[in-house]
Amino acid sequence: MNGFADRLMIRYQDPVKVDELLVPLEDAGMTRVRTLLAAVYEPGVLEVRSTGAPLVTGRHFQVPITVPLTVRGSWEKVLPAAERARTDFEIPSTTPAHWIDLALDMFVPTQVAPTSGALEAIGSEAVARLTEDDFVAKFGRTGLDELLRLTGAADFGELQANSARLYELRYAEPAPFDPAAPARRFRLRVSVLFFADFDLAAALRRLVSSRHALDQVSARPDAYDGGELLAASAWLAVFPAPPQTPDPASVTEEQVSDVLAAEGFVAAFEDLSTQ
Repeated sequence: MNGFADRLMIRYQDPVKVDELLVPLEDAGMTRVRTLLAAVYEPGVLEVRSTGAPLVTGRHFQVPITVPLTVRGSWEKVLPAAERARTDFEIPSTTPAHWIDLALDMFVPTQVAPTSGALEAIGSEAVARLTEDDFVAKFGRTGLDELLRLTGAADFGELQANSARLYELRYAEPAPFDPAAPARRFRLRVSVLFFADFDLAAALRRLVSSRHALDQVSARPDAYDGGELLAASAWLAVFPAPPQTPDPASVTEEQVSDVLAAEGFVAAFEDLSTQ
């Protein structure tokens, strides 16, 4: 067992090392956990103010993702009598197309604050009562262009002819943040993939295809009370830490992290030289 993945599986048998993967010693602000949480839970009307150490409740190595093959067919006959039939069926896949190197289930204690209050009032105004100059003065040229786009009207005159109305939704001020309030517990799954080198193209392809496959087969609610659920799992890619004196031409940890972050993934780096 000399491979990078083998050594990481041995390393992460220790719960302390798993905790350090999720919350590195230098990450006092829980930035990694907050980023993983945001990959699944859209902020919506809630803002994360602080995050506690996650409580890992499940840890499994080499978890397969098996996506069934869906087959659709139709049959149609016109004469002597019109008949038509359609059928869908799934064929179980014989071999897993994807593997998760380490699957973690956890609860993340989080202090949140609402960013908007309850709906307080609804008002409306007929466009016909405004001139185009009045409208632009009140809502700006950008507001007019956006309303034309949404309604499909060619110009302001067509808006007036269609008796368009402007609606204003007024929300109450959100309740002040109470740091003493009990923390919420967000259930979070983190799927971890191991990469023995910095082949970013190959890493991104595997991450994207694995995320897509897991989203296909994992049931989840449509939403939570703070916004939308974005994915079935957050994804963390583990690479070997670069040497202390890296080749100036090689990619850096920061560059790898930035490329993955742009696609919604989190990067981590492990130094196994002392293991």
